[in-house]
Amino acid sequence: MTQVILAFLSVTGALAGVMLGSLLNARVQRASWQHQETTLSIRDRRTTYAAFVAACREWRATVLGPDVQIIPASSVSRLPHADGGQARVHVVRYRAEIGLIAHTTATVQAAAALMLAVGRLSEARADHEAGRVPEPFVEACREAEREFNRAARAELRSPEISLVTPTRLPPVPES
Repeated sequence: MTQVILAFLSVTGALAGVMLGSLLNARVQRASWQHQETTLSIRDRRTTYAAFVAACREWRATVLGPDVQIIPASSVSRLPHADGGQARVHVVRYRAEIGLIAHTTATVQAAAALMLAVGRLSEARADHEAGRVPEPFVEACREAEREFNRAARAELRSPEISLVTPTRLPPVPES
């Protein structure tokens, strides 16, 4: 009888060990899969956010250019504004994508604010010659871009850094 009990206990112990090993292995695999998915999500969002900022800068450069067409109204604005062309189309596309992939409301709102700031610059350009758009419109775009970058970096858990963009070359030291 003792041998039967010992055999039962050893078989039960082996089965419990195999079962526990399987559960632990499944847990490790699930954690690995979640880490991989998180890493891919961060990479994809970072790529979209960078493309959005680049498209906003291109739209801004387009509307500030000397050869831009001024149109009376469009889907951008009911007011006269500078045509942003393909750059504006890209901004709208990336803004829509951000609305689908962002993990925080702050990122979505900052993206919308940046798009609106460049839209206002486009309207201001309709009233001013190239090179004569008042600085507050351009600075509003820069500030909206900084705010978007802050929100996106916070969402992506990137470390905080100074996002002030120099607007002039540093002074040349006198020899």
